[in-house]
Amino acid sequence: MSSAKPGANPIVNTEEKTREPINLDTIRERLQERSGPEYWQGLEQLADTEEFRDFLYREFPREASVMESGVERRKFLKVMGASLALAGLTSACSRQPTEHIIPYVTPPKEMVPGAPMYFATAMPLSGYGIGLLAESHTGRPTKIEGNPLHPASTANGATDIFAQASVLSLYDPDRSTTPLKLGRISTWDIFTSEMDVLVNGPKDSAGVKIGEGLRDSGGEGLRILTETVGSPSLAAGIRALLEAMPSARWHQYEPVNRDSARAGAQTAFGQYVETRYDLTKADVILTLDADLLGGAPGCVRYANDFAKRRSVEGAHPNMNRLYALESTPTLTGASADHVKHVAPSQVEIIARAIARAIGVSAQGDEPDASLQEWVAAVAADLKAHQGACVVVPGDGHPA
Repeated sequence: MSSAKPGANPIVNTEEKTREPINLDTIRERLQERSGPEYWQGLEQLADTEEFRDFLYREFPREASVMESGVERRKFLKVMGASLALAGLTSACSRQPTEHIIPYVTPPKEMVPGAPMYFATAMPLSGYGIGLLAESHTGRPTKIEGNPLHPASTANGATDIFAQASVLSLYDPDRSTTPLKLGRISTWDIFTSEMDVLVNGPKDSAGVKIGEGLRDSGGEGLRILTETVGSPSLAAGIRALLEAMPSARWHQYEPVNRDSARAGAQTAFGQYVETRYDLTKADVILTLDADLLGGAPGCVRYANDFAKRRSVEGAHPNMNRLYALESTPTLTGASADHVKHVAPSQVEIIARAIARAIGVSAQGDEPDASLQEWVAAVAADLKAHQGACVVVPGDGHPA
């Protein structure tokens, strides 16, 4: 157990302290008493202020305890250096547990050392299943690529940054490898047995029910918390549970949700639908603070379809045009023919102005004079290509 400064918490300090003034005269006197090269992080360390001592208690609480008896800083650094050296000596000289490498008695036929294996899988992202191919060496995933047979990918198996980085989560040292209960390691058997008692009620040693469970009250007090669920089998299982326990509630949460997009779809179509864009048929594309090509659901497919229309060969002799209105630089804005950066509060104002310019009834303020020409140009291009346009609103804006 590490020693701590009396009356203070070395880990959390909730008291606000005023900054202790540095006495330059004291510093000059200390410098006159010293000789030879010496280094310090700042005047606070040289003056040995209260803030510097608090820093020592937070960083090295065990070694900082020697300062309680008024030990000077030079001796403290000697004690700390010796302690760290002994700690390294202990770890270096300690005997590690014996480990044996045991080969397969009968190696799997499909596993050849040095030869990769590929598995078709899917990664959930904001409720979408992203089709992937996972490359594996001797049972360890090493590389992620897109599945060329999946509709959300492309014929060449393209993927995005989220899928590429997902393989790192498999080797995350902070990733939980066992079930946890209140921060302590548990097992699945304990979980299922406790859930059985919670749902069906406790039983005596003879198996006779002696109390009520959640099933008896229709699931009153039961809450299920998940991320956005796009799996039909998982959703069906949860719905079956809710039918058996009608008083239970199911909550879905995402750090960055798409509630505005769902509400907008319900307003436009009378029901919750998912909007999908066919960029292969779009001559003009307008994004309203939406990263359609870099971070939106389906961005891999959208980027591929957008790139196809940048070529003048084939059935489309003309390239498409992309207008991007955004408050934060994105990959979509970097790929746009015309991009305009504005404050987030201006996006809806400009969108309503463009709507009025093409004949849609939309009340609102007029944008700044510096944006009037850009708004007029976008509206004219949309009207000239009526029926071959795509307008993509961002998820973070009102429905």
